[in-house]
Amino acid sequence: MAGVWPFSQRTVELLSQPPTAGETHLWLARAASGLRNALPRERCAAFLREVCGRWVSHRPVPEREILAAVALAYESEAGGRGPRTTADWPEASKEAMEACLGRADVQPLFDPSVDTGVGAVEALAGLFLPGELVCGGWDCELPVVQEAGRWAASAGSAQFVVSNPMKGQTALTKEGKPSARCQANVALRRWIVAEFDGPELNREKQAKLASVLARGLPLKMVVDSGGKSLHCWYACEGLDVREAARFFWAAVALGADRTRWDPCGWVRMPGGLRRKDCGQAVRQKVVYWDGDCGVRHGE
Repeated sequence: MAGVWPFSQRTVELLSQPPTAGETHLWLARAASGLRNALPRERCAAFLREVCGRWVSHRPVPEREILAAVALAYESEAGGRGPRTTADWPEASKEAMEACLGRADVQPLFDPSVDTGVGAVEALAGLFLPGELVCGGWDCELPVVQEAGRWAASAGSAQFVVSNPMKGQTALTKEGKPSARCQANVALRRWIVAEFDGPELNREKQAKLASVLARGLPLKMVVDSGGKSLHCWYACEGLDVREAARFFWAAVALGADRTRWDPCGWVRMPGGLRRKDCGQAVRQKVVYWDGDCGVRHGE
């Protein structure tokens, strides 16, 4: 692909290195984003179609994947905020999942059946800074916002937590109503949570997919939901929202729940208790923990 191109050097380098098996979705998203300022939308799709036809040899790239990548770059990023609705995300790709699960160069970072012993207090201390406001709850309809340190006495019995720090006790929703858990009350996006719960994915397969994604962003923690899924927390603080969106786009293509993009959405409290309809309480175990990843204290 030598020659003079109206693209950045970064995009030229990306296009000159075709994706390996399991990386095609993220590669397409990054390529489309790099082409966005140089080519009209239709020309971008045609160019990517030609590039994939010539250089991607491990599998055919369906038209829907190319169009989804172009839509992500040209529509969702137009305002600089990333995707706006769950409709902006791709469909899960069986081919991509199988390619990732078959990668011999990526070994699972953890055994999903092993409890690390990290409890709710230790987890929150590693996810939030002292004094930051954390939104959690025992019931999904009753969010509680308080400083991270004040959760020490009760976090182990809670079911839910918001993965990002909050601005205050409440903020106004899009409808103008005060709410503790709304996007306007999120201080920043520090974590992206990928939840794998497809019926075709057992925990071992979820662990492999989570480990493949860790090549894109650092994996801080994995929580066994107490049901059928794993909640995988990736560090993204300071990352451009478009880069964060491209990472999550690849996660959704690998079967992650698209609704987890919501920065104020509920996820399972690490080390907390899940209360099932039958009245049984199940510990939401932390099955992977990287103490060196993510939030830095005292900096």
